[in-house]
Amino acid sequence: MLPEVEQRLFIAQLLATVSGEMLSQYFRRSHLQSGTKIDQISAIVTQADEEAEQAMVDLIQASFPQDGVIREEGKNIAGKSGYTWVLDPIDGTSSFVRGLPIFATLIGLVDADMRPVLGIAHQPISGDRWQGVQGEQSNVNGIPLVNPYEKSEINLTAACIASTTPLMFTTLDQQRKMADIYRQCQRTAFGGDCFNYLSAASGWTAMPLVIVEADLNFYDFCALIPILTGANYCFTDWQGKELTPESTEVVASPNPKLHSEILAFLQ
Repeated sequence: MLPEVEQRLFIAQLLATVSGEMLSQYFRRSHLQSGTKIDQISAIVTQADEEAEQAMVDLIQASFPQDGVIREEGKNIAGKSGYTWVLDPIDGTSSFVRGLPIFATLIGLVDADMRPVLGIAHQPISGDRWQGVQGEQSNVNGIPLVNPYEKSEINLTAACIASTTPLMFTTLDQQRKMADIYRQCQRTAFGGDCFNYLSAASGWTAMPLVIVEADLNFYDFCALIPILTGANYCFTDWQGKELTPESTEVVASPNPKLHSEILAFLQ
């Protein structure tokens, strides 16, 4: 690990702790100040999102003032160091506001080429924390992640297709492709946000999980890239290409066989 990445990994862990303490104070509190992002589908924002994000930004600027920041709730900050943080204070706000502990803070770091070099996902209620670093095996709570379906011969019809919501498929082309998938694959599940990816990477699923999503932003998946790839999960766009800040359609599969099968539908 490069020394500059290792230094930022320490801060990333601190960011997870600071944001987690703040979110825990707001979790399951009634009458929480909130709003709706009218330019997005079913997008809720709360006082907890905004304050947790600002606390992380303040810590980044105090620790690495030359680093950039891409954030969900506030204005992005241009950097000069070659490193940029990508923050999602609550991925799964709809679960957070319902008092369901299936959300996480996502903390990503990209290099000058906008390629993720580390990712942290933290669930403050359970205390679970995932870590992914480019080129290293990912872990949860310090325990290495092992993909139980990495060499599975199970075909797509025996896997489970997961998406946060069917509302995220906004175009007719996306809807047609997903309809084809649902006709072929009877096992489907909705909900979960980032927890679909984290559970799959952790080997917690009862069957192979293939995650197909659209209408995403970079902060929704940036931190997940090192975590999933460090667990030998396939994670690309719908064309099978490497994910970038411009990507909006993503697909994750536990092995190349399932990935090629789902890509055949998506392409």
